[in-house]
Amino acid sequence: MHHCLLIDEVLNNIFSWLGGATLCSLARTYRTFQEPAAAIIWQQLIGFWPILRLLPGETATSIADSPEPDPESGNQVRAVVTRPLTLEEWLMVKRLSQRVRDIHVFVTQKPHCYSLTPGSLSLLLHPPGGESLESLFPNVQHLTFRCQGLPPLEAVRWQDRVLTLLRILIRPQLSTLVLLLDGRFCASLNASGILTSCPNVRTLHTSAAFFETQEGARVSVVPTISSLKSLQTVKVHDVSWDLMASLAQIKTLRRLFVDSHEPLGSPLPLTNGAFAGLRYLNTHIASLRLLLRFYRWVPLSELRGLNILTTDFTRDDYLGDLEELLTFIPLHGPFLETIHVNLGFAPPRQPKQWLLTKSILAPYLSLHNLKVLDITLASRSYSPQLTDDDLAHMAQSWPLLKELHLKTYTCGWVLPTGLSLGGLVALIQHCPGIEGISLVFNAMEIPGAVYQPDGNLVQNTKIRSLQVGNSPISSPENVATYLRLLMPGLLTVSTCNTMDSTHKMHWKAVSALLA
Repeated sequence: MHHCLLIDEVLNNIFSWLGGATLCSLARTYRTFQEPAAAIIWQQLIGFWPILRLLPGETATSIADSPEPDPESGNQVRAVVTRPLTLEEWLMVKRLSQRVRDIHVFVTQKPHCYSLTPGSLSLLLHPPGGESLESLFPNVQHLTFRCQGLPPLEAVRWQDRVLTLLRILIRPQLSTLVLLLDGRFCASLNASGILTSCPNVRTLHTSAAFFETQEGARVSVVPTISSLKSLQTVKVHDVSWDLMASLAQIKTLRRLFVDSHEPLGSPLPLTNGAFAGLRYLNTHIASLRLLLRFYRWVPLSELRGLNILTTDFTRDDYLGDLEELLTFIPLHGPFLETIHVNLGFAPPRQPKQWLLTKSILAPYLSLHNLKVLDITLASRSYSPQLTDDDLAHMAQSWPLLKELHLKTYTCGWVLPTGLSLGGLVALIQHCPGIEGISLVFNAMEIPGAVYQPDGNLVQNTKIRSLQVGNSPISSPENVATYLRLLMPGLLTVSTCNTMDSTHKMHWKAVSALLA
C-alpha cells in the first residue's frame, strides 16, 4: 500500500467522493480503511433506521412493506423499538451517534421508512445504568427535525419526549436547522427556550403552525428566533408579520425565502436599518395584492438578487397591479443583478392581451449591473412591445447581461412581434457574456453579417440553446446558416407548444441542421 494512503487527511478526501456501498466494502477490506470509511458512512443519518436495524430482534422489530423488501421497487423496511435498550445496546448507539454530523429526524404516529414513532422515541430516551442522554449525538452540526400530523391528544401525550429529543440534538455548534413542527410542539418549544442553546445557527428553515385550543379556537404559532443572531439564510412557510419583523433586525441575514398564501397578522413598522444585510430575496406569495403589500413593506435598496412567483389574481384591476409591481422593482432595487418574475394567470382570468410596454421596462435601463432578467408569464396574452432599436438600447444599458428571458411557459407571444434577427444581433454585440436568450422575433428575413469596430464578425460562442417561442420562420436552411455564423456553439432551438405547425416544423429542421 502506498504510504500516502496511511494519512487520514488523504483518505478522508478520497472517501468523501465515494458512495455508501463502496465505503462499506473498503471498511471490510483493509483495517487501515475501516475507521476513516466508517466515519464518513455515519456522518449523515437519514432517520434512525440505520441504527435501529443493528439492534437485536427482541429490542427493535422490523416491519416490511412486503415479504422481500426492495428499496429499488419502493418496498421499505420500518423499525419499531419494543423494549428499553440494554447497556450494551445503548453503548453501541452512543458510539455510532458520536460520528454523526448531519441528522434527519422524522416523528410520525405510524411507522414509516426512516421515521420514529412516539412509542419508539420514549423507549430510546430511557438510558440504562445511569447513562446520560447528553452523550448522544454530541457533534451534530446540521439538523432536520419534522414532527407533524399527530392527532391532538397524541401531541399532548408525547410533546415532552419530542422536546427532550430536540434538547439533545440542538447544540451550540449547530449551523443548519430545519424545524417543521405541529402547533402544540412549536408553542412548547418557544416556552422551553431550547433555541437559545444554538446561537450560532447560520441556516434556518421553518414554518408557522396551527393548533386548536380547548375552546375550539384555531391558533397560529411560529418558532421564536430572537436568539438566533447569526442567521445568514432563512426559509419560512406560512410566515407571520411578527416573524418577518424579527428577521428584519438580524444584521447577518443575507438570503431570505418566503413561501406563503397570506402572511399572518398585520405588518409592523420597520425601524431604520431593517434587513440591512439582505442581498437575495425569493418570494412565493400567491396573491398579487398581498405580494404588492409585502414589497411595499420590505426594503429592496441593498438587494442583489430577486425571485418572485405569484399565481392568484383576484382583483379586477390586477393588470394595473402587474404594472405597479414590475415598475416598483427597479425603482426601489437600484443594485439588483438578477431578477426573476414568474406570473401565472389561472383561467378564466386571462387577459386578452397584456402589454409589456417600454414604459414598464424603461426603469430597468438604470440597472447597469444587471446580469439576469426573466419575466415569464403563464398566459396566451404576453405581448412585449419591443423593436430592434429598443432591444439594442437595453443591451447597451446592460453590458454584463448573461440571460434575457421574456417568455411564457408554453404559448409564445401575441404576434406580430416587433423584433427581428437584427435585434438578436444587437443583443449579442452589446452583451458579450450573454449565455441564455428567450425571445420571439421575426425570422422570415435574414439580415447581413454585422462586424465589430475592430473588423471582427459579431459572434457569441457561449450560447448553446435558444428559446424562440412562436417566432415565425420561412427558410430553415438560411436561418440555420445565419444562427451558426452568429452563435457557433448553438446546438438546440426550442419552441413553444402552441405555435403554428408549419413554423414548428421549420424550427425542428433548424435544430437538426445545427446538431
